Amino acid sequence: MRLLGISYVKEGDVVAKNIYDTKLNLLVTAGRKLDNNFIKKLKKANVTYVYIDDEISKNIGIESIVDDTFKLKTVSILKKIYENQMKNQDKLIAITDGDISDLKDLIDGFVDDIYASRERKYFSTEIMGQDMYTYNHCIEVAILSLKIGHHMGLDRERLNRLGIGALLSDVGKAKVPQELINKKGLLNAIEFEEVKKHVLYGYNMIKGSVNLTPHSKQVVYMHHEKLDGTGYPEGFKGENIPLMARIVAVADIFDAIASDRTYSNRRSVGETIEILRAVAGTKLDSDVIFSLNAVVEVYPPGTLVELTNGVTGIVISNNPSPTRPIVGVITDGIVSEEINMMEVLTVFIKGVLQRI
Repeated sequence: MRLLGISYVKEGDVVAKNIYDTKLNLLVTAGRKLDNNFIKKLKKANVTYVYIDDEISKNIGIESIVDDTFKLKTVSILKKIYENQMKNQDKLIAITDGDISDLKDLIDGFVDDIYASRERKYFSTEIMGQDMYTYNHCIEVAILSLKIGHHMGLDRERLNRLGIGALLSDVGKAKVPQELINKKGLLNAIEFEEVKKHVLYGYNMIKGSVNLTPHSKQVVYMHHEKLDGTGYPEGFKGENIPLMARIVAVADIFDAIASDRTYSNRRSVGETIEILRAVAGTKLDSDVIFSLNAVVEVYPPGTLVELTNGVTGIVISNNPSPTRPIVGVITDGIVSEEINMMEVLTVFIKGVLQRI
């Protein structure tokens, strides 16, 4: 199995993972061989990436840290919350205790999966198209925050508080004009000021909830604060920003850079980590960045790579050193041999490919 950009998908490719539409209906079932009509259907549904099975990836398994069933249930609740807020755009509605309880139960399941897969590193997994970016983003930020928090030694109770705060961190965007959220191109200064209000909107939606701890509420309100005081909404500095908010700040930026959005294309994981490392200690917490680097898979299994010796290959599995995986050498459309890059130290990964 491997992840492939929709523009590189071709007729005859076999879908390896179920794909869902914006109504959470099953759009394409795993195992289906795509024809041109279905490829057009996926593009129309704004599906940007597809998991496929082909000759070079048939023995490669890609497992989500959190079960897709949990993700779909979470999307369903988040979608209901967002749609309720957007339907009542002229007033702010508190998120119901029932919805918060349901999300907390799901986060508890997320934490179970984090403990069960403690040796597995994080990489984002696609289940729906770009139209579902907001919900996917909330879920991926929650999962990555939990992985970072677990690596930093947070106990289960604090992980649960961290996870629900991360999951609800962007809920206030439901009250921001959607043309700004979905704008193609960068926001101007006035538009950005409007988008920044989402943290206050989100906090006001949950501040009265007895089902959320102050720690979780702080995450919603403070996850855009920066160590040097250049963040928002309060411009807090350093230790005045709670650890959980500092964790979510890193996870939020990581997913935003490494994902496809309306105004930018995804960057590689390696590039994204380097961007974040450049501001470690000034804007973002160095310890959190260190843990991010420890828990994120730079080259997930199924990644097509070009090596410095001219070989084209596919990542089969990973080693403790994140940039030196085991790579299957592709010859005449099949994997002919394997290179353990921990044992061949003169060869490096030159770049990531989409298709050969």
